[in-house]
Amino acid sequence: MIWDLDDTLVVERPAAEAAMVATCRHAAAVLSVDPDQLEQDVFDEAKSQWSSLPTIEFARRVGIASWEALWATFEGPGEELGDLRAVRLSHRQAVWREAIERQTTVDPHTVEKLSERFVAERINRMEAYPDAEPVISQLQPEVPMAIVTNGAPDTQRTKLSLTGLDRFSLPTVVAGEIGIGKPSPEPFLLALDQLGVAPEQAVFVGDSVTRDINPALNLGMAALLIARHPDDPHPITLSEGRCNVISTLHEVHQYLSPRMD
Repeated sequence: MIWDLDDTLVVERPAAEAAMVATCRHAAAVLSVDPDQLEQDVFDEAKSQWSSLPTIEFARRVGIASWEALWATFEGPGEELGDLRAVRLSHRQAVWREAIERQTTVDPHTVEKLSERFVAERINRMEAYPDAEPVISQLQPEVPMAIVTNGAPDTQRTKLSLTGLDRFSLPTVVAGEIGIGKPSPEPFLLALDQLGVAPEQAVFVGDSVTRDINPALNLGMAALLIARHPDDPHPITLSEGRCNVISTLHEVHQYLSPRMD
């Protein structure tokens, strides 16, 4: 069994959005700006400025999202992570400054404080989905498990530690540590090798059709697409019984039970 991390085991996009809302509301009180407009402008600026950095090819290859760059430290070995560390503070502050200045003028100190506030707000919202820990606890005695996740090493390891999921000591392949992420096959194959199982013996659980489900199926794995909300995207047709759509991780055990008998 191999798990995706973001929005499968841990809350990612909703947590980032909630942290942004809280920070922009604080900014509105300080600067008398429209918090909703600022929220949109920060996300827009983050995406635009992130894509213009010289490091974008590496960031795309390992799946570092533009909003994660607003709180990541990019700690870790390698020249490419070092290049990101070198620009992380200036990048964060440039995003906030340009977004705020669409509405009003702002001084460097306020920009710095708002940038730091978003980091704190995001870290305070590290949360595993309620079904993650009990399902992993239930399966661990019988099922070898690993995690494969895109992203920067520090953000992904922080999510595991602050949600308490690191207590399971699951082998974890982080794209930013190996230099390539999903949907490339390498992270999947590395996790399978660490578990000592063939693709045909493994099931991948993830929330993305393009990054998780399709590449897992292409390698010969079975797959479970976690679609927690009715409007989550999912394949129109399932692949010969090798892919199921689930709405809760508790369904993973139901799926595996006949195969474990």
